[in-house]
Amino acid sequence: MKKYIYLIVLVVAIALSLCYILKSADLPEYNLSKPDEVIKLPKTLKEISGITVTSENQIACVEDEIGTVFIYDISTDRMVNEYENNLTGDFEGIALVGTTMYVLRSDGMLVEYTDYTSPASETIEYDLNLPSINNEGLCYDKKNNRLLIAAKSKTEDNIEKKSIRLIYGFDLKTKKVYGEPILKLHIKHIQSKALELNLPKTKIGKHKEDEFNFRPSEIAVNPIDSCIYILSGKDKLLLVTNVKGEIKNLMALEEKLFKQAEGITFLSNGDMLISNEGQKGKPTLLLFKYKH
Repeated sequence: MKKYIYLIVLVVAIALSLCYILKSADLPEYNLSKPDEVIKLPKTLKEISGITVTSENQIACVEDEIGTVFIYDISTDRMVNEYENNLTGDFEGIALVGTTMYVLRSDGMLVEYTDYTSPASETIEYDLNLPSINNEGLCYDKKNNRLLIAAKSKTEDNIEKKSIRLIYGFDLKTKKVYGEPILKLHIKHIQSKALELNLPKTKIGKHKEDEFNFRPSEIAVNPIDSCIYILSGKDKLLLVTNVKGEIKNLMALEEKLFKQAEGITFLSNGDMLISNEGQKGKPTLLLFKYKH
């Protein structure tokens, strides 16, 4: 009889544990520890920053310090085109809207290339006048006809704002930045999620460099569920939020795969691409297939 009762208790305990796991665990759409493909990029893209998809087989990208737009073919593993210009500065983000290419300079200057593949393409510059001094992330939010711009740093030396990262919206109809940021990311909320998931480097140490931080280096909208993916290459984190800024997931990035993750974008089927700067090795492009 005692053995029978013990078996019942054991079965109930296992069932409850399984229910807890199913309710509390978010099944990831991507296996970040095992990319489906690792592409070694040419040395020309050693300082690769932002990336954006131009077709199912090709991406456009920019490199730090020059505004040249490079077109790389994933299927053939080669550079197929370059679109040069006379612009200088620290270029970090890139986004394609139809045939118009947008490139973001870190100081908040947005450059528009109308019909970028045409010899008659015009260049238009927009001084966004952003309060953040360092802005790296740029992507196209098709559903809302706008560009999203992620600030990497704090806005000002205000104690209340030091722990906030802002996401701005650029209206493609009016060609102006919205009056207020569309998202405000609080570092303490991100750290709480990191602690909840037991991610590494979540506790504040004795030294400033040990403190938990989140510095967006790129941003992208997943075409499958419209969730916003925000990459922090320096802190080895990938944050996923909904359009309201509510945290849906937070994933740690392994050092061996993500040496310096600076770019993220999606194919139309949900497959995710993340680019890494070369540093001492070759720059890479990682493909993660979407789990349906």
